[in-house]
Amino acid sequence: MIPSASDLLHKEEPQKVFKLGTIADGKVIFNGEESASEKNYPRLGSYTPANGDRVMLAKIAGTYIILGKVIK
Repeated sequence: MIPSASDLLHKEEPQKVFKLGTIADGKVIFNGEESASEKNYPRLGSYTPANGDRVMLAKIAGTYIILGKVIK
């Protein structure tokens, strides 16, 4: 079923699919948060986390997966 414009406008909270964060001691600190998440997030095999890396995560099946390092 395709949602109507009214459905989209009155939706309580938009779902964010992507988030940014920083790797600190093997954990993720999400943008806007002060402390690292207690959860260990899975990552794509092509990325190896390193302290200080800025990373992009995608919400999939109720959790986040680290997609990789964000490079300027």
